[in-house]
Amino acid sequence: MCFIDTPNLPNKNVKLAAVSNKFPKVINALNKLQIQVLPIKACDNLSSPVNTHPDMVLHHLGKKKIIVAKGEDYLATNLQKIGFKTICSDSSLEKLYPGDIKLNAARIGDKLFANQIYLDSNIKHYCEKNNIEIISVKQGYTKCSTVIVNKCSIITADFSIAKAAEKYNIDVLRISQGHIQLKGYEYGFLGGACGMIGKNKLAFAGNIKNHPDYNIIKKFCSNRNVDIISLSDEILTDVGGIIPLTVE
Repeated sequence: MCFIDTPNLPNKNVKLAAVSNKFPKVINALNKLQIQVLPIKACDNLSSPVNTHPDMVLHHLGKKKIIVAKGEDYLATNLQKIGFKTICSDSSLEKLYPGDIKLNAARIGDKLFANQIYLDSNIKHYCEKNNIEIISVKQGYTKCSTVIVNKCSIITADFSIAKAAEKYNIDVLRISQGHIQLKGYEYGFLGGACGMIGKNKLAFAGNIKNHPDYNIIKKFCSNRNVDIISLSDEILTDVGGIIPLTVE
């Protein structure tokens, strides 16, 4: 078992991923693919619909380094047992926006897309020291809103992310807003409904074929040699992402 060099982009089959504990069907589907799951428990500081979302409570920096939300000691301990070097977030999460987005940033290769105003300072410091360019966007839920296909290709329905990414020569597939379930909200985000589970494997929590933009999503991924996998036949659901942590 090896740690992933570049966050969100495993170079081999994933062996361990962080997933919300509220979605046993997603966990069981991943287990059947020989992927172990680190279940994320409810964070008291976040609102109920998103309090178990991994993209809200942790941020993988690369290799063994990972930032964990302040107060989530159980999560830090479990990650340390695996071999991660955990870093506590500089500030605590809060229930209301923008206090809940401090760790919700999309790392795409050597760039980090986030609402820089509210981004946790420990993420900022890491990026500054490691030559990772921070690209500020209006969207606060940047990780949720971004499907990271490879280091230079993304899928998003968010205009600010798409515009910024295109400016930095990242290929962008713009899709329609909505069509993702997230109880308590009008809709969720496609980035929060998926994650890479291998070098060329993108898995979705639900049936991606039911998305109205399925055909162009499939073509976009196929042109980049990425296979898309549906983990169930249910409606696509924003589960806070499937965050790959280690590979075989």
